[in-house]
Amino acid sequence: MSGVLSVFGGYGPGATSGAERMAWRTTAGLARRGHTVAAMTDAVRPAAMAGEPWPVLGTEAELLAALPGWRPDVVHAYDLALPGPVRLARELADRYGARFVLTPASTTDIWPDKALGAELCAAARAVFTLTEAESAAIRAVGAPGARLFRLPQAPDLEGGAHAGEFRRRHRVDGPMVLFLGRRVATKGYRTLLDAAPLVWHAFPDTVFAFGGPDGEPEATAAFSASRDGRILNLGMIDDRAKHDALAACDVLALPTRADVFPLVFAEAWSCGRPVVSGSFAGVSEVVRHGVDGLVVGDRPPDVADALTRLLGDERLRTSMGAAGRRRVEREMSWEHVARAVEAGFDRSAD
Repeated sequence: MSGVLSVFGGYGPGATSGAERMAWRTTAGLARRGHTVAAMTDAVRPAAMAGEPWPVLGTEAELLAALPGWRPDVVHAYDLALPGPVRLARELADRYGARFVLTPASTTDIWPDKALGAELCAAARAVFTLTEAESAAIRAVGAPGARLFRLPQAPDLEGGAHAGEFRRRHRVDGPMVLFLGRRVATKGYRTLLDAAPLVWHAFPDTVFAFGGPDGEPEATAAFSASRDGRILNLGMIDDRAKHDALAACDVLALPTRADVFPLVFAEAWSCGRPVVSGSFAGVSEVVRHGVDGLVVGDRPPDVADALTRLLGDERLRTSMGAAGRRRVEREMSWEHVARAVEAGFDRSAD
């Protein structure tokens, strides 16, 4: 068994990203499999992780105080959308004589420092990717193909969902389309807002609910300016409210155009809900168009047409949601992820 130090950054209180969730859940999964683990992060430990016995530390000084004499075998960094912690992880690995491994967890399109991202990928003894398209992009920036290892995705949901309670609390009586994610241009929140009036022509009582933090001033302005009661601005929501919202919605819509494998898709499928996705590199590996969701262009009419089709066909929605749920049950769990990461660790020692 290995000593593993997980290093990753946070996006602020309540703004947990998919990459951050991957880091927490993978670290916990490795601990359950007998590895000695610790996390170094400025993120707040999720409530669901409160009982985990392994330490969460903010600095190297805290690490040395909490675990004197401990030297990890592996330093595992996450998320090249926040390259600072990844660079720190590489430095720590060099200092401790540990293997540096990396889960980029974000498309190269949104890396703020592409040169640094490429350097870190090339330096890693193992790079964990979620799709073949991501693997191709990582090879293109210089990472050796033999060091790339594929991971499954998995949902991060806790407890039971209360769909009826969510609908009563927010006075949702008709169809509901849900957006969950950081409200930034690449995630497509603006496209979905602009698609709403087109959907209302066919289904005027449809509520469009938006959960997640504003990632840009334009998002704050857009939701502040909205006066239509059918636009439900949930803002940042906790994990229970997220689960309730997923169970309460009819369709999850994320018209993203720059992604790898949105974790929220696995969560929607886990709740038996179909997804409407934007088109991004590798999307055909993520969403099986016509099976567990629909993949659309990035224009509001494209999104509206897909939503209108799904809202008007309960049988199709149910079929797609069930297909997604079966896929999650078969392929997507944190135990699957931990085993795949463990195998990559073993290979990185060769």
